[in-house]
Amino acid sequence: MKRISALLCLCAVAGSAFAQTKLSHAKKIKEEWADFPVVHPVPPQYANEPAIILNQDVDLNYQFEGKGINVYYTLHRTVKVLDEKGIEWFNKISIPVDHGTRVPLIKARTILPNGKVRDIPKEMIKVTRNEYGGNEIVFAMEAVEKNAEIELLVKEIRPLSFFGSVDFQFPVPVAEASFDMSYPNELVFAEKGYNGFPDGRDTLINNRRHISVATTDIPALHSEPSSFYDVHCMRAAYRIDHFIDKNDFDKKSVYTWNDLARRLHDEYYMITDKERAAVNKYLTDLGVHANGSETENIQKIESGIKNNIVLYGDMDEDNEDNIDSIIANKAATSSGYIKLFAACFTQAGVAHELGLTGNRHESRFDNSFQNWSDLSHNLFYFPNTHKFMAPTAVYYRYPVVPDVYLTNKGVFSAIPAKGTVTGPLYEVRTITPLTAQQTQGNIAAAVTLDADMAAKVDISYAYSGYMATGLRKELLTNVKSKEKDIVKDVVSIADTKDNIVSYTISNATMDNFYDNKPIEITATVNTSNLVEKAGPKYLLKVGELIGTQTQLYADKDRKLPVDLDYPHTQNRTITINIPKGYKVLNPEAVKMHADYVDNNMATTISFNSDYAFKADKVTGDKLIVTVNESYSQIHFPAVDYERYRKVVNTAADFNKVTLLLEKKGGATVKETKTKSKAVASK
Repeated sequence: MKRISALLCLCAVAGSAFAQTKLSHAKKIKEEWADFPVVHPVPPQYANEPAIILNQDVDLNYQFEGKGINVYYTLHRTVKVLDEKGIEWFNKISIPVDHGTRVPLIKARTILPNGKVRDIPKEMIKVTRNEYGGNEIVFAMEAVEKNAEIELLVKEIRPLSFFGSVDFQFPVPVAEASFDMSYPNELVFAEKGYNGFPDGRDTLINNRRHISVATTDIPALHSEPSSFYDVHCMRAAYRIDHFIDKNDFDKKSVYTWNDLARRLHDEYYMITDKERAAVNKYLTDLGVHANGSETENIQKIESGIKNNIVLYGDMDEDNEDNIDSIIANKAATSSGYIKLFAACFTQAGVAHELGLTGNRHESRFDNSFQNWSDLSHNLFYFPNTHKFMAPTAVYYRYPVVPDVYLTNKGVFSAIPAKGTVTGPLYEVRTITPLTAQQTQGNIAAAVTLDADMAAKVDISYAYSGYMATGLRKELLTNVKSKEKDIVKDVVSIADTKDNIVSYTISNATMDNFYDNKPIEITATVNTSNLVEKAGPKYLLKVGELIGTQTQLYADKDRKLPVDLDYPHTQNRTITINIPKGYKVLNPEAVKMHADYVDNNMATTISFNSDYAFKADKVTGDKLIVTVNESYSQIHFPAVDYERYRKVVNTAADFNKVTLLLEKKGGATVKETKTKSKAVASK
């Protein structure tokens, strides 16, 4: 959850700005950095919290400078820590710095309960790289103790952006919060609050325009299992609404979805004759024919580009986005990648639309507030098949796209690549996921017990659809020597990777996505932990064969809705080869059932497990256990959480199922074999 970790590290969230509190524009301004800070009392309602954000203040100041506009960004935040957990959360500060941003000022200090102040010296503030490869400023606070306060002031000068979003809710409460924008008279912005944050209104004061919003007592919002935390946080979103020229001519509705569609078209479809000729030759080399199957052409174009053109984050070349250079050099940035895809689909006659969508873990598409900053991921939509393709997701193949886009909406350019515009410039489309049956995680296992009741398991795992993406990427991006470690992660019943006697991997390459052929790992495992002796009986932990299950036993009252990554189905068949002379005392222990039905009484998620005996007088009877779990619905309102939790916990309960095996006669299996050999020798 990006925003939770951003808070705990005191990160400045991208697109946000924090500043001095301004409750109004009538000169009622708090002191930005007091020479003699005052220690604040703890409000009674927050006494049991780990920490309180005393003030969360945001300021964006747009200024004409030179030939452009700079955005002056100021962060001012004061946190009071109340216990050891609060100290742990806030004793380190990490501030990501976007490309092209200057940071002229950073101040931080600890204010102890007795009023003594510890400033962080400049030499303790370091610039480093974060896990995403971007720059960040980090430093540790000094002398942080219970009831101390941590104050931070950051000023940045950022390149112009007409869109953004600011978060105001975190896992600790916020006592006071304010959001303020100031900009030249020629610009008019709009602001919209989400999840209870107030809306602001553009006003004109002293020939500059302003938006000011202030609120108090924002409650803590805690993360919960199977929820997208960021989506539900209070936040303020802003966008440019229109421009006003010197003659007060009001240009309405700028930077609309129509404008976005036009920009997508102009950026990616305007190519030269030289580029077009290079594309036509490239398509011939890929075996793409204009009159061929559209699905086959999509697949050939995608695999040709993703398998052979290297995608770079940045390239220092003047012609990096020229299609002929991309094809010749077999290298491209993301924009070059998209441009090549668009040209190939156009020249091959594949009906398509290029669009943008957002990460549904972070924000939900809002058609009433056209905020471009919520849309940062490109997708192609194919109207003839109603399916999508992610051009820069090199470890995905049509029609599987990253699950963070699923069920969100996107804006797609409806401007034809060839010809004139005859209808709307854009379409809003929902990124529909594959069905639960198209994404499966299946297990087939056979358990054999030797004379000492040690278990050997022949087991096969098969993953298709979205469930195959992570495993395929792991296998394709790691060296061969790491392969068995990856297999061990899948074959969870193996105590160590040395317990895996043998294994095979099938259908690991990316082209298997096209016919949804599952990636399979088949292994033979010797495991000592699956069976335990309990007096004259043996305990077979059959539930562990389906792998660790999510459990929701200790949840508090649910606040957030449930959101799952994707629809999916899991089918497991477990065959227990019962040793001759033994019987299973409690087969009914595997029988479990729970489901969730919608208003039409249709089952949308379910867990079912059952068993059957298969008699075999020669080698011993078999107990065949079947486990079926299905999630065709992936969103559940908080009021239905208990019904959802019942299904999840039933699966977790199965994970603990243990079968009891007991000998039928007076001899153990080993003794019986010994006696049989003795009789035979006589």
